[in-house]
Amino acid sequence: MLRSEQMQKVRIICLLESKYSVVSGLHRLGVIDLRKSELDASDDTPLPNFAQLSELLIKVDGALSILSRRPIRKAGRMPPDAIIRETERLSDVDRVYALRNERQSINEDIKLLDYASMVARCFSGTGINFGSLSSESLSFRAILVEGKGLERFRSGSGKLKRNSEIIERQAGKNRHLIFIAYRKGDAAVEDTLKGIKSTELDLHAKYLDSTPEKVINTAERRKAGGEKRIAEIEKELQRLSDLLYSRLSVIKESLEIEIERSEASSVFKKTDKTFALEGWVPKKKIAGLKTLVNKASDGRSVVEEIETGELAPTLVDRPGFLKPFDYLMEFFSMPRSDEIDPTWIFIISFPIFYGLMVSDVGYGIASFILSSIIIRKTDPQGLMCNTAKIWRLSAIPAIIVGFITDQYFGFSLNHFFMPAFQSVSWFADITWIIVLTIIFGIIQVTLGFLFGFINERSHGNGKLAASKLTSIAALLSGTAAVSGVFFHALPMGISVYAAIVAAVSIILTIALSGTEAAEITNLITHPLSYARLMGFGLGSIIIAQLIDKAFTPSLSGGIIAFILYLFIFVLLHTLNMILSIFEGIVQGARLNFVEFFSKFYKGGGIKYKPFYYKRVYTEE
Repeated sequence: MLRSEQMQKVRIICLLESKYSVVSGLHRLGVIDLRKSELDASDDTPLPNFAQLSELLIKVDGALSILSRRPIRKAGRMPPDAIIRETERLSDVDRVYALRNERQSINEDIKLLDYASMVARCFSGTGINFGSLSSESLSFRAILVEGKGLERFRSGSGKLKRNSEIIERQAGKNRHLIFIAYRKGDAAVEDTLKGIKSTELDLHAKYLDSTPEKVINTAERRKAGGEKRIAEIEKELQRLSDLLYSRLSVIKESLEIEIERSEASSVFKKTDKTFALEGWVPKKKIAGLKTLVNKASDGRSVVEEIETGELAPTLVDRPGFLKPFDYLMEFFSMPRSDEIDPTWIFIISFPIFYGLMVSDVGYGIASFILSSIIIRKTDPQGLMCNTAKIWRLSAIPAIIVGFITDQYFGFSLNHFFMPAFQSVSWFADITWIIVLTIIFGIIQVTLGFLFGFINERSHGNGKLAASKLTSIAALLSGTAAVSGVFFHALPMGISVYAAIVAAVSIILTIALSGTEAAEITNLITHPLSYARLMGFGLGSIIIAQLIDKAFTPSLSGGIIAFILYLFIFVLLHTLNMILSIFEGIVQGARLNFVEFFSKFYKGGGIKYKPFYYKRVYTEE
């Protein structure tokens, strides 16, 4: 439960003639995490048709991105040669690309037509012929200005009128066209236009080849023809989608599988007649692996378990609804395969901590609803979605603790439907609650030191392992001494002995390990940190009750006062709930990742990634 799956590295040696059947079988079985073989032999190469398969995959994937989605019918598995023949027979794939290219070309042409039409409309009625705007001695400029741009142009254009022809006209709401014909090289034009915010018009753009009216008519006619052709192309692509989408999806999956199998050879070794591969396999799966390899190679193979100093990959097997906790652990740091996996402790403690800090039925229900919305709206593989799934699970303890402490948005309501139930009071039972939270801290910190002892002992670090035990002794005896001397929870004689044991344990810890010696002060502060469970929970309840006392709406003051008080009531409870939820998540995570994990956890593990492809549209 507190360890990842036991892994074993294996080496498989087979005849080259069995390579495809063995690799295909391993790919289908999905239990080996491949590694670069350490044998002193030549590196293997991908299968001969790898390049052709890769090229076909690009072609098929591109065609699927053009076509519209259609229902996909499952099909049987095809060997590589059959996939190649099948794809090459699909001549309509080239037709898909031709239609896509034609559609792009027409759309680009429509943009040019729209631009030409816009420019022509600006000059409508002027009698200008765009086709004649070419001269050896004259230059032509046209700009669109808005607002104060026209005034700035007019104030500085006096010196232009002697050597230039200027046309000014309205070209839309708050927009004016300025057309200037001037002698080439006249710097006064550039000086006048400098600093004026404007849009330059390209008077030599495509389709600007006659009068404005003719350009507009030609553009409208050609655009209508282009749009008609695009509609025909879309109709043809829909027909091809019906014809090809399902089949191409099957081919794409088959190509991806075969390419992945071929690429796997990059970590293999080979001789003239054999090939070898290595990888990590869960120990409980080795028997099945040997059976498969033996069958795929017709008994002409060797599967041997090898010893190595390499760190094994980490594999954990948990129910699906708990996978978000694994995701968050990986985001923090992947557990190593040679250390205790603390995820189960995190799974149990985090919801409890969150429940104690939120401790309200209403806030717990709101947490459940908000987290469910986030889960539906975000990427299932992303951090936000996985965090929301943990949040939703944690909302259940918040509701339970809220019921036990009789908190419903700060109100006490249990007496209405369960009058005989004896609720826990945050105020009357505050001493027991704070003691309970500190006991949580002592238990979890002690567990952290115990895990540290197990980890260090398994790694052969005897002194450091022993210092973990002396830290536990210092923590427990120190707690007993403090509770006896200051709170009279134990007889004075026992308290004195406990204090002596604590002092000796601290000295031993310092002597055994400098690392643990630096953590001596944390033996006091870390267990006390768990009192924040009480602090944040109590703070949230006090604020909620103050809101209820000051702003609970009532019709006795009139409808306007009722609406105002209701708005303030809802707003303040929302803010308090957000603060409570935020603190519950942050502090619940902090108590685990800082106070608990720091006692033993190293992380930095390697995730187990089996050589496997899950078929969706094809069957073996």
